[in-house]
Amino acid sequence: MDSRMSNALSRELGDALRRARYESEVKFGALVEELGWSAGKISKLERGTRGTSSIDIARYVGHLRTDQPTYDHIMSLAEESNAGHLVREHELAMPDALRALLLHEQTAKTIWSYEIITIPGLLQTADYARGMMSTPEGERCVAERMVRQEIFDKPLPPRGRFFIHEAALMRAAGGPQVMYEQMLQLLFRGGVRLVTFAAALPASLNSAFSFMTFADHPPVSYVDCGPVALFSDDFATTGRFRRCCNDLDRVALSEEESRLVFAKWADRYDRLREEQSAPGGEAVA
Repeated sequence: MDSRMSNALSRELGDALRRARYESEVKFGALVEELGWSAGKISKLERGTRGTSSIDIARYVGHLRTDQPTYDHIMSLAEESNAGHLVREHELAMPDALRALLLHEQTAKTIWSYEIITIPGLLQTADYARGMMSTPEGERCVAERMVRQEIFDKPLPPRGRFFIHEAALMRAAGGPQVMYEQMLQLLFRGGVRLVTFAAALPASLNSAFSFMTFADHPPVSYVDCGPVALFSDDFATTGRFRRCCNDLDRVALSEEESRLVFAKWADRYDRLREEQSAPGGEAVA
């Protein structure tokens, strides 16, 4: 991969190189001396803003004396062709530990997120996430999802623009108590807008997606398809997703109107949880 332009693949490779160096016992200055490279070259490689040959990448990793899985992973990235689209496998519907996703969310300026049948992962309460995960690794995945949300605790967090279809509010993950608390989360969280059943949806909004913009490189779109995630920074593709964002802005309720609906759903789940906790109560949301 010799391209010198930053792209999703080069940034993922740079992130892998940087993490491998941090985990090794090799100091930055020693690496510069051993490789005979400038500090600037290594820094640019680790930021994904400079390309080099796979032979140079092998030399870099070799000097770190990494384990075999780390070496194999980095070399697979170095030898991957940049076609403007990245396909990454992950646990079924659980992309929270996916480095390509974390890297871009952590550096994004703006995150547009559109979900149809679930609450966006970046807005989920721990109990809602737990209700969505029925695997032996559920608790680990819940913890990873909560860590993802820490991007909003940074001094300069990304601007979140979240759009949720009304159908997601009907899916009672974890029961009325959990959904009541999740509705409160949406009610008091800024940047959340509802797409109602009454909205006339264009074909562009038939599928969920995320669209991220950045201060120092072009946007990246992200689509999750069960056990597979697709990232794209291809100009034509991201242009289409930008138009999808414009469609969302047009059809969704305002934030204030959305809060009124979230409040109604919170009230509904509040009543259901009270009925469920009453003697003999078996209410189902």
